Amino acid sequence: MPGRIALFVALCALLLAMVGGSRVGAASQVPADQYWLGPYFAGLRLTGTTDYPGRAFIYGDCEPPEGEGGCSPPAQIQNWSSCDRNPIGLDRLPYRVFLVRGGGLAAEYERTGVDVGIGSRTVAVFAEFELMGAALREIRPQSDSVPQSLAPPVYPMPVLRELKRVTVAEKRFDQIGTIARAVKLPLAEVRLRLRIAELLGPDTLAGVPPPRMSTATVERLRQLSFRAQFNPARTAREHGISKAALQTKIDRVRGLAGDC
Repeated sequence: MPGRIALFVALCALLLAMVGGSRVGAASQVPADQYWLGPYFAGLRLTGTTDYPGRAFIYGDCEPPEGEGGCSPPAQIQNWSSCDRNPIGLDRLPYRVFLVRGGGLAAEYERTGVDVGIGSRTVAVFAEFELMGAALREIRPQSDSVPQSLAPPVYPMPVLRELKRVTVAEKRFDQIGTIARAVKLPLAEVRLRLRIAELLGPDTLAGVPPPRMSTATVERLRQLSFRAQFNPARTAREHGISKAALQTKIDRVRGLAGDC
């Protein structure tokens, strides 16, 4: 029992570790065919699953150090929707983005934590550093017996419009600093968005209209969306609007605040 409790504590910590600004618990929109690493991975058996915040698969056991409150399992896969979790919607910036197995867009937040955008899904991979490469090679839907090529991510329109914000500015200005000042975003965010747009390819944004809202307005609506996640009725009253009007406002930043 102590080992199971420790594993549960570690799992909870992992679920929260990389959420950033996204909402925990929108699993109802995740399709039934979940991504995992198979019944065994790298000699580790599947030791547990959880449905919060979406199906997660845990591989291997862990022994908590003496005097410590918990430990991390060797590998874990979490399934999110790409609306709930994507590299534009999180408050934490990945330090590297790259393509995986054809089209999956990987956002590396740390050596042991990588999000992979695949179609309408974001598959969060947590693994020991020595296992991460193998995990990225092995993630697949439960219906696939062997790994296949991965589809490129599909993001909500507000996310695509934020990517379009920087690509439009890039056509007008040569210097990254000038682009950042024009769109009123930090340099690191501009670089990230331009890199994601490059990896997705020009066709992805070809039919996407530039955003009409300013960056400041988007951020205000994101903060409103964060507050509404906990108590929408109270948030609506505080702003003197109906719940329907509140929903209309936060729908404008769908995918940018983890509230889908």
